[in-house]
Amino acid sequence: MNKKRQKQIEEIATTTLQKCGCYPMDASELDKNSGIDIKKVISTLGIELMVYDFGENVSGVLIRDGEGAKIGYASHNGPRRQRFTIAHELGHYILGHQRQGIFVDTPEKYFTLFRDHVSSTGEDSQEREANAFAASILMPRNLLIEAATKIYQSGITRNEEFDIVEELAEKFQVSKLAMSIRFTNLDLIW
Repeated sequence: MNKKRQKQIEEIATTTLQKCGCYPMDASELDKNSGIDIKKVISTLGIELMVYDFGENVSGVLIRDGEGAKIGYASHNGPRRQRFTIAHELGHYILGHQRQGIFVDTPEKYFTLFRDHVSSTGEDSQEREANAFAASILMPRNLLIEAATKIYQSGITRNEEFDIVEELAEKFQVSKLAMSIRFTNLDLIW
């Protein structure tokens, strides 16, 4: 995905948060136990959210129902993974991705780092965009930079006992992997 599309997705995610009244004034307003309230975003948009045991091979689904939608997420995943799945499926919905039938997302689609036979179908670009949207809505760029800056201004230095990625992953309630990828995609180095 090019930088222009990434920026567009960032703006769409920010606008979605603002529209739903879920964009914190600053990073200090993020509750360390909940991060961005993605379930409130879903509710405000009138999307039905359902937890379901899809089996080990399915993380989430987006079902378009006329003008509305339903998002399902796997009961067997941990809370942080569920949050990312919900945001990812919301990304498919908000970005207007089209596909035959239902969007069914399996674990390996989330962090695809290689090209394969799926890449040429265009589905791969939709998955990357949905991941970018999920990262943007759960870890808004400005809030992430603000939170990281505050940590370093407090006198914390890079050492073996402190991991800024882990600290920020905790604050935003995402996995360390998701936070690491977000740092990389935003070209942030701390």
